[in-house]
Amino acid sequence: MNSKSFCKNVVFAFLALFGFSFWGCATLPKEIYVPLKGEAENIRVYRKLPVQAALLIPEEDKNYTYKVTPSILHFNLENVVHVFPLGEALEEDSIQIFSQIFRGVQVVRTPAEAQKFRIVIAPKIEDFRFRYEEGKGGYQPIQFILFTAAVKGKITLYSEGTRIWEKSVTSPEQQKTSAFLQGQTNEKDMGEVTSQALGYVLKKLAEEIAQDPEVEKNAATATIDGPKKT
Repeated sequence: MNSKSFCKNVVFAFLALFGFSFWGCATLPKEIYVPLKGEAENIRVYRKLPVQAALLIPEEDKNYTYKVTPSILHFNLENVVHVFPLGEALEEDSIQIFSQIFRGVQVVRTPAEAQKFRIVIAPKIEDFRFRYEEGKGGYQPIQFILFTAAVKGKITLYSEGTRIWEKSVTSPEQQKTSAFLQGQTNEKDMGEVTSQALGYVLKKLAEEIAQDPEVEKNAATATIDGPKKT
């Protein structure tokens, strides 16, 4: 092989490698965060439980995100990944809701921190379902997407290290039809139905906790100032 052929081969290999690398980078899915806003409504309670409670949400749970790629390919969204920051929403909504039924709520990250409190609230997202469907009534150039979200959540209450209450609730499916135009990702509407589903679950569970005689009994016998003396 002469020097010219060798140079040509080197250049060709370089261009081929660079081209494939560029193509691979260009087709990486684009992550778009879905904004989740608290949908916590006011809870009707006769009076707050007279105790400061710990809200146990480990760091791993707070950082939990759900990622999904739209399944409707003809909307040209197959190169998009929607990221739902469910852990952050769980913490924010839990603070809003449980502050309405307890004298105070303080976030803790570990069971060791939680031991300082007489009452510990441990929320958990057990399941999250989200889907995209083609909405009805679309016409060129406007089409519609139907977003559907549902959340299954669980709350466990502990008193002095003993589980005193636990229940899971699944929200009804929350839906919204959104107009779709090229270049849009509609994450705001996606966040709306997701926030509604999560808010429903937490509110439902909180209302049942507020009306439970066993929880009220444990709260009444706890130290009013909340944290135990160590």
